[in-house]
Amino acid sequence: MLVRLIWKNAIRNRRRTILTILSVTVSIFLFCSLQAILDKLNQLGRGSDTSHLRVVVRRATGLTQPLPVAYKQRIAAVPGVKYVISANWFGGIYVDERNFFANLAMDTQDFENIYDEYNIAPDALARWKQERSAALVGHKLMEQYGWKLGDRVTLKGTYYPVNLEFIIRATYTAPNPSEERAFFFHWEYFDEALGRPGQAGTFLVKVDRPEDVPRVMDAVDRTFHNTDAETKTETEQAFNLNFVSMLGNIKLLINAISLAVIFTVLLVAANTMAMAIRERTAEVAVLKTVGFRRHTILALLVGESVLIALLGGILGTVGASTTYMFIGATSNGGGVFSVIYAAGVALLAGHGTWMLFKGSAGAQTVLRVIRYVITCIGALLGLAAGVAFYDGVNFVMNQGGFLADFRVSSATALAGLAIATAIGALSALVPALRASRTGIAEALRFVG
Repeated sequence: MLVRLIWKNAIRNRRRTILTILSVTVSIFLFCSLQAILDKLNQLGRGSDTSHLRVVVRRATGLTQPLPVAYKQRIAAVPGVKYVISANWFGGIYVDERNFFANLAMDTQDFENIYDEYNIAPDALARWKQERSAALVGHKLMEQYGWKLGDRVTLKGTYYPVNLEFIIRATYTAPNPSEERAFFFHWEYFDEALGRPGQAGTFLVKVDRPEDVPRVMDAVDRTFHNTDAETKTETEQAFNLNFVSMLGNIKLLINAISLAVIFTVLLVAANTMAMAIRERTAEVAVLKTVGFRRHTILALLVGESVLIALLGGILGTVGASTTYMFIGATSNGGGVFSVIYAAGVALLAGHGTWMLFKGSAGAQTVLRVIRYVITCIGALLGLAAGVAFYDGVNFVMNQGGFLADFRVSSATALAGLAIATAIGALSALVPALRASRTGIAEALRFVG
């Protein structure tokens, strides 16, 4: 019986309930999105099972300055170094600026030994190594652009003034699917296209044993101390996190925005529930008169608020999870999903606008026309917002680096539902306590 009463009270004022649910939905959606980005950034320091054996040698003065390729032999001579290869970030784009992914020129000699967690077919690996213009492409990137073995791909230079043409000869898979969006090609082919400057952006080094890593890092840097191109050697995880540090304290910013979003929706929900409970003060007196106890009334009022907020939380978490799942799965043909998604946003906006400006049954023709016009405007704005959101998220997720393939984890989804429940409980707690403690005579005399 109590559940039925909670449901009946929740849908009594449908306009207010729908708008409150939508406000919670948007807030939880934003919270899940921000936390998904934060989770992806935190993954950069974890690496694979063998990444703790890899270190990166770069120029001490900055990533934008190269190192002489002759350093490779001297690094290989350091005790404890097992394999070393040269690498350059090319940063080319495919067709236009929207198609950007990680593409690197690599020394192919010991590539499979450096990245031994990658699964590459032996015959494909041999073809890639034998052909100078051959490319090794991640499985996810192949799916994204519909490529297949033997396809020709041209990358337009951004940092370097050359356009390079490749033939896809091999593909690889990785334990972490987000690492399958890289494009590797021959360093010698890249160096030749630049006129053979003989420079490498970084050197990737694999060490024999984990306990040798600190000693090897120190030995490499001491080898090139007081030279024209001093080095800085760091673990692969630390090297990856350098890119995040360039963005500033983005983790603090994301958490601050998340808290601001939660606090804002808490204020909105608290104001809504305060008005709803104040309007039914006389009803509370009637409930007490017919035998409802104080704790039952408190549960009834708080339960109504929790139900409304939880519905918004479910819509927000499910919406964020499915949105990023579909966008990630349809990066190369997301036009259909874009239309469907935008249409859904348009319907919600149109319906919300209709309910907001809904007049009485006997409204005049002019008022009904105005309502139709405003509803259409709301739907068009919703459509534009849906398309803009899809394009924006698709652009971020298609940047082939830190944020590609980010997802809403189960922990984030549960946190979103817990926050929505807490918002519902906290927003109604104070007015519900006041209403449940009000005497029958005082409540009957109340005019809200």
